[in-house]
Amino acid sequence: MAKEKKEPELLVSENMSLTGKLFRLLVLVVCGGIILIIYQILQPQNLTNIDGYESSGSSSRNLQEVLNKAVEGNYSVTLTEAEINNMLRTELLAKQGGALSSDASIKQVLVRLKKDLAEVIIVREVFGRDMTISMYLQIQQTEDENGITTKIHLHGGDIEKSSPLPKVGGRFGKFAIPQGFLRAVFLDYVKIADALGPEIDLGFKKMARFEIQDKRVVLDPRRPTRHVGGDESPF
Repeated sequence: MAKEKKEPELLVSENMSLTGKLFRLLVLVVCGGIILIIYQILQPQNLTNIDGYESSGSSSRNLQEVLNKAVEGNYSVTLTEAEINNMLRTELLAKQGGALSSDASIKQVLVRLKKDLAEVIIVREVFGRDMTISMYLQIQQTEDENGITTKIHLHGGDIEKSSPLPKVGGRFGKFAIPQGFLRAVFLDYVKIADALGPEIDLGFKKMARFEIQDKRVVLDPRRPTRHVGGDESPF
């Protein structure tokens, strides 16, 4: 009889022991995942495949002059990835005492161009180590009887096509982040945009058409002519 009384106690003890082991395993998995995420965030993404990353010279063309002439002459112009990154290096270095004077940790700004997608990357030097953050940009343009509508999407598309997760907005180091996390770094991009006001005005506000291709972007100031009442069409 005494043996029968101890059996329920042993069962409860075994269940508690199993639950404790499962809980400890869960904690280890979560901690391991967090450590892996932090490690990927601290690792700068590979920049060597970006044209203009290691170039020390300036662009062979003065891009402000090129864009000015394109707007005045009303013709399209193509800028390569290397030219844009060389311009960013030259202009941001010259303006470190202006809009970016309070942010000397910004070492470099780069643009990676792929089909219909631009990734704007900020390279910071923190305790002697490079760290990268990036933001994806997609430009969508449509034309209807009211003219051209341009929308800028701050994302690079779905993390997974079949996933209900939010769209991927950029990368902290090598780690892809959801779009909402861009709020943490948005002020950095505002500072850079302020420092590059004239270039952005010429390359974006005064251009009617934009086409991002692999390693280059095509800009066109010409407003397309079409019959009023036609269907809305994307570029």
